[in-house]
Amino acid sequence: MTTSTLDRPPAGGESGDGASAPPTKVETERAQVTRSEYRPDIDGIRGAAAIMVMGFHAQVPGFEGAYIGLDLFFVVSGYVITGLLMYEFQKTGTIRWGAFYARRARRLIPAKATMLIGVLVLSYLIATPTGAQQQTAKSAMAAAGFVSNIFFWQADDVDYFGHEPGTGVLLHTWSLSVEEQFYIALPLAIFLAWLLAKALRVPVMRTLLFTTVALGTASAWLAIVWADTNPDAAYYLPITRAFEFLIGVALALVVRKIRLAQDVREVMGLAGAALIAFVIWKPMPVDGYPSYWALIPCGAALLLVWAGVGGPTAMTRFLSMRWLVWLGLISYGWYLWHWPLLVLGESLNLTTPPLWARVGLVMVALGIAYLSYRFIEGLFYKRSGSVRKGRTWGAQRVIISGVLAMSSVAGLASGAVALADDQADSPHWEAVNDQLNDVPAMPSECLGDSYIPDTPQKCFLVPFEKDRPTVVLWGDSHAWMYIPAIQAAARKKDVNLVAFVMGACPPFVPPEDEGIACARSNRQALSFVERYADRKEGIRVIASASWQTYLSGEADSGLAERVPAAANQTYVSQISEMFNAGATPLFDYLKTLDVAVDVVGPTPIIPRNAPLCEARVRPFSCDVARDVAIADEDENIAWIKQQMRGLPRGSRYIDAAKALCDDDVCFAERDGVVQYFDDNHLSAKLSRRLKRFFAPSIRAVG
Repeated sequence: MTTSTLDRPPAGGESGDGASAPPTKVETERAQVTRSEYRPDIDGIRGAAAIMVMGFHAQVPGFEGAYIGLDLFFVVSGYVITGLLMYEFQKTGTIRWGAFYARRARRLIPAKATMLIGVLVLSYLIATPTGAQQQTAKSAMAAAGFVSNIFFWQADDVDYFGHEPGTGVLLHTWSLSVEEQFYIALPLAIFLAWLLAKALRVPVMRTLLFTTVALGTASAWLAIVWADTNPDAAYYLPITRAFEFLIGVALALVVRKIRLAQDVREVMGLAGAALIAFVIWKPMPVDGYPSYWALIPCGAALLLVWAGVGGPTAMTRFLSMRWLVWLGLISYGWYLWHWPLLVLGESLNLTTPPLWARVGLVMVALGIAYLSYRFIEGLFYKRSGSVRKGRTWGAQRVIISGVLAMSSVAGLASGAVALADDQADSPHWEAVNDQLNDVPAMPSECLGDSYIPDTPQKCFLVPFEKDRPTVVLWGDSHAWMYIPAIQAAARKKDVNLVAFVMGACPPFVPPEDEGIACARSNRQALSFVERYADRKEGIRVIASASWQTYLSGEADSGLAERVPAAANQTYVSQISEMFNAGATPLFDYLKTLDVAVDVVGPTPIIPRNAPLCEARVRPFSCDVARDVAIADEDENIAWIKQQMRGLPRGSRYIDAAKALCDDDVCFAERDGVVQYFDDNHLSAKLSRRLKRFFAPSIRAVG
């Protein structure tokens, strides 16, 4: 996020609308450097980029591609910071790195420290101590140390079923850390360029430009290579994001030497805006981002910035509108606060709030940002004074004070971890944690790093013997969750239990040339059923899936976290297309094999995590109207029964929803049992109680 507005006094200052005292001589000298050729359109770009990021994070329709706002910030930051340093060098013959870091500290640290402390308090009041509070506190320590991008790159808090509401509160600080690391590395890069220039006896500025282009090219190349081999590192690490800043740096180094005609700059400004509008309207692939895709928004930012060099254009006049400039000036604080409020709002509601609430939280963050800009950032600018040695707020003291402030925040965060751990050890939260972890179990050899296979697996739930009948469980996680029920029903029965279950993978006949894991899993299951269909011992299939998800083609709340988040809807659409094309052929083929199939009906989906909902004092009920929990229930059941027509006699429709709902309501808790361990997967305890629904299937083959 932008930090270059730190070079304009956030309150009062040049606009004259503040209540600050008249500037001192030193402040005036500083202002002459930092205000030189001030361009309001640059702040307008920041304001527009901030709107993009807010719209994307608030999930506003039409903003699906607006995540590129961060790329614009990176380019603008590289351009502005380099321009300020070059201006200082040209005017004074030197760059005062102490003053540079003091300005960064005064601008960044007070607002950021305030946000981190506020988030720690809000997390304690709102989030749960079963993981959310601890993760927030640990990420606060990383953010205080300017390494939260490394923290989230290495974090392993999000598993197959997604994160608990309230985690990831400080995820947005990864970009702040990348920018802060850029500021730390910038002097080293300039020093290396200076050494190279001295060694080669060439002009320093030419060497600096060459170094910038070389480092930027290497960074972009690495981002492209890692997009496939190490996408998380490509996204979070500064070495693969450096090229975005360096595009701005390179522009600042050459922009004064290349004069462009007015008409050319007019076209550049319009082209930059058109590029941004296009990629928002037509989102780029996010898998492996930034890769080479980030060059598009970075190029657009370059065009917008360059278009304003040499005089106003139509686009710079648009970007210089007062409201847009104002948003740019407070964009740092807006970015600091918007994401924590959105995530904590989800934690409080235990599900994603409606659109109006998300937009409202973003506007609350805007109000906090204004107060921060006026009274926190402005306060430290008023007290900044001289950066010369010996003055009260000299550079060294500012930097030391900043380090101490962030160390104090890290200390508070460490205490917050201990406090959350103590709270989690209470009997109440230990019971809740048990409910959250009451997941169906499978033999360890069938699993990878998750509760459920994410690659094709033939899993024997009991030792397999060829001379006895077999029951096959086939489907996605809504089949997997019935394993305890089927095992309980088969106890002391002489039958094989074989599971072909995989997350987000319903039963269907896959296209012959399709190689994704779900297609391979279904081929494996179909081959097994074919092999045993003619044996006298007999075979029976129990099919279960989140039928409503694949029939509608829209990701439900449970599926949303079971595939890569950014590609979730694309994945669901792909699987849904194959399912709708291949489900009927599967049932038809099983009919030709004369294999009996029992189909479990749709599972009710509640909008909130059941254990957390039941554990907290809340203004809402955890129970849900049946027509909401099972959307389009009649249509889904009719589709299932249509597929079942013509199956061998004895094939059954299993309505397990009877145990979860009455005629009107589906329950999060019933008869003292929390029925889910999340919002749509049955707890193992409840699943075992449902053995009566599957006992007829076992008896039919046993």
